[in-house]
Amino acid sequence: MNRVNGLRNPYIIGRPIRERSKFFGRESLFAFIEDNLNQGVKVILLHGQRRIGKSSVLQQVSNFIQSHEFIFVQFDLQHQSNSSLSNIIGNLAIAITDQVTYQFDIDANNLKIPTQAQLEENINLFSQVFLPIIYEQINFRKIVLLFDEFDVANNEKIVEEQTFYSYIKKLSKEQDKLFIIPVIGRYFNDLPNLRSLFKDAPFEEIGLLDNTSAKQMITKPAQGILTYRNEAIQEIIQLSAGHPCFTQVICSTLFEQARNEDKWSIEGTDVKLILDKAIEKADAFMQSFWEILTIPERIIISTVAEAQQIAIEQGIKSPEEPLNLLSKKGIKQTEQLSQAWERLIENGYLYDAGRKVRVELIRRWLLQYHSLQDEIQSLKMQELQTQKNETVEHLVNNLIAVANFWSEQGKHELAIQHYQQALAINPDNFNIKLFLAEQYFKVKDFENSLELYKQLYEADSSSYKERYLEVLSEYGHHLFIQKVYTLSKEQYNRILKVDPKNKPAEQRLLEIKSIESRIIITPTLIKILAVLAILGTVGYGTYQISSDCPPGQEKEFAFFCKEDNSMISSGDRTFFPELKNSDRDRGIQAFKQKKYPEAIKLFAQAVAANRNDPEVLIYYNNSLARDKGNPITLAVVVPADNNTNFAQEMLRGVSQAQNEFNSKNGIKGRLLQIKIANDASQPQQAKQVAAKLVTDKSVLGVIGHYSSDSTRAALEEYNRADIAIISPSATSTQLQGKNFFRSLPSDAAGGKKLAEYAFQNLKLRRVVIFSNPDSSYSNSMREEFKNQFEKLGGEVLRKPQINLADPSLDMSAEVYRTIYRDEDKAQAAVLIPDALHKDVAVKIAKVNQEVVERSQSQNRPRPGLKLLGGDILYSQETLDKGGNAVEGLTIVVPWFREAPEAQNFAQKAFKQWGKQVSWRTATSYDATQAFIQALSDNSDRTTVIENLRKVNLSSSNTSGDPLQFNPEGERQTEPILVQIKGGTWVMLQQQ
Repeated sequence: MNRVNGLRNPYIIGRPIRERSKFFGRESLFAFIEDNLNQGVKVILLHGQRRIGKSSVLQQVSNFIQSHEFIFVQFDLQHQSNSSLSNIIGNLAIAITDQVTYQFDIDANNLKIPTQAQLEENINLFSQVFLPIIYEQINFRKIVLLFDEFDVANNEKIVEEQTFYSYIKKLSKEQDKLFIIPVIGRYFNDLPNLRSLFKDAPFEEIGLLDNTSAKQMITKPAQGILTYRNEAIQEIIQLSAGHPCFTQVICSTLFEQARNEDKWSIEGTDVKLILDKAIEKADAFMQSFWEILTIPERIIISTVAEAQQIAIEQGIKSPEEPLNLLSKKGIKQTEQLSQAWERLIENGYLYDAGRKVRVELIRRWLLQYHSLQDEIQSLKMQELQTQKNETVEHLVNNLIAVANFWSEQGKHELAIQHYQQALAINPDNFNIKLFLAEQYFKVKDFENSLELYKQLYEADSSSYKERYLEVLSEYGHHLFIQKVYTLSKEQYNRILKVDPKNKPAEQRLLEIKSIESRIIITPTLIKILAVLAILGTVGYGTYQISSDCPPGQEKEFAFFCKEDNSMISSGDRTFFPELKNSDRDRGIQAFKQKKYPEAIKLFAQAVAANRNDPEVLIYYNNSLARDKGNPITLAVVVPADNNTNFAQEMLRGVSQAQNEFNSKNGIKGRLLQIKIANDASQPQQAKQVAAKLVTDKSVLGVIGHYSSDSTRAALEEYNRADIAIISPSATSTQLQGKNFFRSLPSDAAGGKKLAEYAFQNLKLRRVVIFSNPDSSYSNSMREEFKNQFEKLGGEVLRKPQINLADPSLDMSAEVYRTIYRDEDKAQAAVLIPDALHKDVAVKIAKVNQEVVERSQSQNRPRPGLKLLGGDILYSQETLDKGGNAVEGLTIVVPWFREAPEAQNFAQKAFKQWGKQVSWRTATSYDATQAFIQALSDNSDRTTVIENLRKVNLSSSNTSGDPLQFNPEGERQTEPILVQIKGGTWVMLQQQ
């Protein structure tokens, strides 16, 4: 069993293959690229289907073409779809600099990287100034730009005189030493601009692997561990057709099966046994292929899959043509369907005269998830929707006409009623929102007016900015006249967020500040400050008087800058002011004044005064690190504003690991500093926090965020900056990224565990799910549970779920209906709220209890619903608020202190904090420990990410389970079932 536990899955899915030893085939493709480069061809186009391995090919170019003449630079355009030309070129300059300085011993300070502002003014700085310096620094070698997702930059929304495509074409002609290899993931014929610009460029398809290469991909990664029989290899190739992604998925699933059963010889029957699991694992990759298909193409490929299945079942060699089968189903042949069929053949999805799906695994996935009947129903629904839309449009136009009439008559309240009705029918109509916003403004309903103008501004800032600011100013003035200064300030601050140089807003804030502080500001003083502001813009004076502040600072007193401590702190503020601690407050003052020895003493006293407060322990260690100098810095992001308990649970784990590390003198005397950030568990604030953290170059990695929604919002910032993030609490399977890691099992493991317990142990067959479809965590956990429960043979009623976030949700009616009225009555309720709707889930449990008690009082006793739930419900709050109603609630958590393997850490944590800790503390501790092992004396963000992939922590260095990350950044540990018994959480023994 030790052998089994120690073996990692060698197959790579979900990320590009960077390792030369794990890449197979494509020799002729690399020979094609090398021949063209040697012949001086400036642009070489590559194209291929989704998930065919295009990014892996680019990663391997420098491995296969090892030439002293060429320098290869990777640049991914995936996140540049809405970027301007100057922004893309600015990012390209940074990428060239990073990769050139990495490959050569070059001081980056010698490379004059143009800023975006400079490029906006003169885009030629890139070619005329930046590139010549680069050529000189690399001894005039040739640069080959490897553009991944090249088609993403074809953004029609951005109107510029020079598009990215045309600029790249111009560069390739002007720069003798610049070569370009773009990779395209869409149909080549769908990009007429690109085709016309690069019509003379050679292009090559990145297609399926040949049988020899596919066989190598199957056998070599697990050589010496797994043995594949010939029939198994042929079965895999028959299913994947040499598609690299799906070959890896099948083999990865086989490896997991072998490891679970300790059976290391793979036969043909084994491949068939894991097929359903492989299809399930491939679902996310299949979806990316499905999403790019048009509706006619979806209809056709699903028809081909079904026709092929009919032929197999009837023993017919050649399946029926899809258009004929559709005709039998009542779908008329159209030009759109004919063209869709041709396109699918042309682009390699179909073969055998378009009667068969080329990749068998895709065909089987289609039969399961996109059957022909479903797609026909979807098509018919679309036709009905088109008819409905025409009727709706007529109704909306009539409502607008009536509203306009009442507006002209000065009857604004009547106008508002009709505009509201029109907007309820067509909520995305900008014109209706604009009309309604104006009516609200006319009746001085500023809040409703601003809510609509904010939506308009966020959707189209250039068109609605001016009016949005005008209404904000009017509302601010209205509140000022009424002496409601706090709300008035909010409006003027909102103006400054949109327009930081808005002088009237600054002056009004100055007036309010003087009123609130009882300082009389005379017109003369205002004039003096205004003069200072003007002088400041030309560099006069010793103060910062410009309207723009440096990163990490904010405006104070309209003209001056001060450090912005609102969301991030190393020790200069508290996020928990409700915890009274005078030593902490004095320590903060000393820390702000950089009196670190004094801060050490005061924070040590604060720790003694409240040993259960992790914030002060972090600040104590930060003071030690600052005092010693040259600290190593990580950040942790917590929901301090609206979930104090969860925030402190996370901080306890982080601070405990930090304290242990620093007490051992760190790394060569360098101690660990932790920056605490508060995202309030709000996605928008999470994104702002992430943007601030990535600009702080001292931060080498981030622990957090708490919720899946906040993590998803912040991931783009972290990905862009190539900084590692380890989540100790976000479990959504939608969270992925090359620098994203997780110190707890994902929803895939949690949902599976809970579903198996419900079906196998509780013998449940019908359940109803309460969740929030707009929450990443809630949605992910719901889907994982539902898929596994149905796979076992259970049924989920009232699909897809009952929405806990619906403000009109009638809980009593829903529970009563579930117990009494449904034709197939549910046996259990699965409660999967997001962080903001935990209370609603607890209320569902209370209503369940009330309904049962009412039935007993009426001599109609009913057993009520058994209760299951997600880990979000694991808290003292659930016990306190739920009382007897949540007795018996079973949830799945990633760690539990009563588990045998958790005992050592639980005891150590209890000694540290004087109380029992939760799983959030344990997983946060593990996340910090992983970072600590990935650190070195000369760490940078890149080496930290690389080292995290190699982390191997024994159970003695974690909260209980060993810690390693698989290639997708996931921790492969088994979640735990816990249940409320006698008003407390207890662990359920495995059966």
